[in-house]
Amino acid sequence: MDDLAYFLYSFLSKIPDKIFFGIWFKKLVYIRPKILNMMKNVNIEKNVKIYQNVKTNKKSCIRIKADSTIKENCIIIGNINIGKNCNILSNTKIDGSGEVVIGDNTHIGRENDIFSHYHDISDKNTLVNKSKEIYQKTIIGNNVMIFSRVGVMSGVTIEDNAVIAYGSVVTKNCEKNCVYAGCPAKKIGERK
Repeated sequence: MDDLAYFLYSFLSKIPDKIFFGIWFKKLVYIRPKILNMMKNVNIEKNVKIYQNVKTNKKSCIRIKADSTIKENCIIIGNINIGKNCNILSNTKIDGSGEVVIGDNTHIGRENDIFSHYHDISDKNTLVNKSKEIYQKTIIGNNVMIFSRVGVMSGVTIEDNAVIAYGSVVTKNCEKNCVYAGCPAKKIGERK
């Protein structure tokens, strides 16, 4: 059943959401999650929308709660938990090889990279492309706003109500109700 569901999902993911002259094929964004949900390691709740060309694989373990949206050209691979009423905008890549957890009501902008593994490159005698992969859980809390072109490194926790500014690289944990910016991201303010 997984092979058939994955084949159907892959086929449907390539069909444009808008067809001739801007006519919107509304039902397709609701059909894709239902097809994906037929796979044994996938659990997608009601009213989830998945737009065109969202890529995953047969080995992924994906859970998406109700009313969440994943926009076009995203990649979601690995062990990924997405809370309810989340928005993940276009061209975002989520690497769940170590596990990624995203809380409820979180907004993730365009072209973000969220990692849950890194390569141990400390040994100069080991080729970098043969370096050991280290897997870590990455957590993004509830009601978090991550603007576009942000990198979230593996093992990081972004606590509830945090805001991450455009173009930041998050390498350390972020406190709740705080605003972070920069490369590496540093606390620049607090939400009142």
